[in-house]
Amino acid sequence: MNEKCAITQDLLPLYEEKLLQPQTKRFVDEHLQRCHECHQIAEQSQIPLAPKVKTGLSSKKMIRKITLRVTSIQIFFVAIAFLLAMSTSLMNGSVGFVLTYTILGTITYLFYHSMIMAFLIAAVPTLMWSILKYMTDLLGGVPLESISGELIVTIIAFAMHAIFTIIGITIGFCIRKVMEEKK
Repeated sequence: MNEKCAITQDLLPLYEEKLLQPQTKRFVDEHLQRCHECHQIAEQSQIPLAPKVKTGLSSKKMIRKITLRVTSIQIFFVAIAFLLAMSTSLMNGSVGFVLTYTILGTITYLFYHSMIMAFLIAAVPTLMWSILKYMTDLLGGVPLESISGELIVTIIAFAMHAIFTIIGITIGFCIRKVMEEKK
């Protein structure tokens, strides 16, 4: 590719929108007649693309729609985290939390691009579920001297879930970096 090709290809978007000065337009026209490669690029760039944004929506409505969609996704992630907290609780003797919290940490990090947000959404519901479970055991007649034992179990369960969430976040971080390098 020579210098004229590079200049012409840079000017093609303006050429197609008819925003060039007459002298520059003549330069592009003449080059497109002589250069087959640039002519093909110009033809391919004129293929209309389907619009992705609906026209006619006000900016407030679009922002409200996007906010609603993001909020729905956040609620979905939190609901999944609570379901995982209930079904894979370390206190139930299950070790399934290892994989599920690693995956949840990865997915939430890839969605939010924020380690703190991913940790809050993936790990905090486990703490809340453990405390809720502890409170129901307490209200169900657990003797008072075992409160410290239940609290220790709650903290250990949260720590284990948090560790695997952090591992998932780390995996998500690595995936994101690899994807960025490929671009």
